[in-house]
Amino acid sequence: MNARLSLASSNAASSAAQEDQNTRLAGLLLELARCVNPELAREVPSRLEADPRLDAMRGVLIERERVALERLQRKFDDPNEFADAVSAVLPAAFTLASQDERLGQAVAPAVERATQASIRKNPRTMVDILYPVMGPAIRKAIAETLDDTLQSLNQAIKYSLSWRGLKWRIEAWRTGSTFADVVLRHTAVYQVDHVFLIHRKTGLLLSHVAREDATTQDPQMVSAMLSAIQDFVRDSFEEKAASEGHGIDSLRLGELLLWCEEGPSAFLAAVIHGNPPPAVRTRLMETLSSVHDQWRVPLDDFNGDTDALAAVDERLRPCLMSQSAEARRKYSPLLWLVPLALLAALGWWIGQRVVEHRRVNNYLAALQEQPGIVVTAADRRDGRWVISGLRDPLAVQPEALLSRTKIDPSQVTGRWEPYQALHPAILLKRLQATLNPPPTVILTQESNGVRATGTATQYWMDKARAYLLTLPAGAPQVDLSALQDVQDPEYLRLHDAIQARLIYFENNVARPGASQEPVLDAVAGEMRELIQVSRTLGFPVKVTIVGHADATGKENSNLALSVGRAEVVRSMLRARGVDPSMLAVRGAGPLEPLKPGASEAELQANRRVSFVVTTGE
Repeated sequence: MNARLSLASSNAASSAAQEDQNTRLAGLLLELARCVNPELAREVPSRLEADPRLDAMRGVLIERERVALERLQRKFDDPNEFADAVSAVLPAAFTLASQDERLGQAVAPAVERATQASIRKNPRTMVDILYPVMGPAIRKAIAETLDDTLQSLNQAIKYSLSWRGLKWRIEAWRTGSTFADVVLRHTAVYQVDHVFLIHRKTGLLLSHVAREDATTQDPQMVSAMLSAIQDFVRDSFEEKAASEGHGIDSLRLGELLLWCEEGPSAFLAAVIHGNPPPAVRTRLMETLSSVHDQWRVPLDDFNGDTDALAAVDERLRPCLMSQSAEARRKYSPLLWLVPLALLAALGWWIGQRVVEHRRVNNYLAALQEQPGIVVTAADRRDGRWVISGLRDPLAVQPEALLSRTKIDPSQVTGRWEPYQALHPAILLKRLQATLNPPPTVILTQESNGVRATGTATQYWMDKARAYLLTLPAGAPQVDLSALQDVQDPEYLRLHDAIQARLIYFENNVARPGASQEPVLDAVAGEMRELIQVSRTLGFPVKVTIVGHADATGKENSNLALSVGRAEVVRSMLRARGVDPSMLAVRGAGPLEPLKPGASEAELQANRRVSFVVTTGE
């Protein structure tokens, strides 16, 4: 018995151990699947129990790394600590990144937007930044411009009243230049002998060009002397100029003139004999600017080696400009015929222009006199006269007035905008075109409006009054009080005859009986005659067929029956040759009885169709 119990307990223990191993193995397989498939790891929780020993060993092994990661995480989470960490390495990062041009490309859009936002917010800040640079440059440009202007004005006044001045005025008109420019071009005698390009920081000569017949000392020595003079002037006379980097612009010694133009890295010095025009200084400035644009890097990095600037000489050579004095010639008496011929041609041309202007003024006056035309501008463009303004569509055509002024129509272009004029003459034309008055109506223009006299039908008078209500405020007055209303006797006879006709019906019947056929024939004939008469008188006519019913029965049924009776009569009249466009139908039901009452005779009188004649559309 004990042996059996021992065997049973042994089997039970082995079964429990086996089950525990199976469970452990299933958990390991599940954990392996969770490690392989991340989606399964999110959906199925781990079945392995935590091992305290493994957690303790993990803490011992990675404690230092965990503390470092926590410290680093705090730096990222705290904005102040993160900013301190970035600021510690940012200068070194910019130093390294500045060697790569991609940094400038990446930062440029943000800097541009920040600059634009700053200027929009406070433009005064940008003005304060640019003032120390732009102020002296603007003052220098204004001073040079004033000097050039005074020189040109002095020469122009000197030669304005001479025969030579007259010849130069003709040249200025022929070439499209100003008289002062032509005088300065002919009187300025100068010659640029030398041009020096000198490095501004070191004072070394970068390039030198000279005329073939020019004499000079060693260019290097001249360059050093020019630099020394510039430094002496800056240090001795103008502290402000020295602080701002300004120097000598010009220096004259007798007939010798020295002009200097300074740039960021170099300055250009020109040795000139005589009195040069402003164009020489302009050439120097443009040349210096182009040299800086093309050789900016060699100029900034210059250390005494001029090999990189070997091609600068060709850029400086166009600055060697010159102009000699005009040779005095003795003219033969026959040459006096040339200016006389020119004067005669000029007089003829002036006379033609005067005649042309007079004709154009006459044409403009004729246009202004026409009602419905307003001239706003008259200009001469590209050899043609362009006349623009406002024109009412009913006004006279402007081209029709050209023949009176002897102006070539091909030399005049009109640009007219349409508008509605309120002049009485234009209003008279508009009334005649819109209302189409009959021959018996006479429209005449008065000083302050239009007056209508004669006789007209009531229809035409109503049409005229309705149109006058559409005229804009301030329009001239149209007087219709003198018109007399006239009705044609034949029209009145037919009008009264048709409205007196009645067609009767049986009870609850929509079609008239055979006894009403003669009445229908008579009505149809009268309607055809009425149409002819209305057309002769010049106004349309309309006949409304009104259906009626007695008061017996339901009201809706009686109304439908009255409309049906009117429709039947209209179809019967159309079959008798009456124009259907002049016929209209209306159902009155029992609402318009001819004889109110309930007797048979009264009911029979109300079962009818009547006619109403009206004029108008």
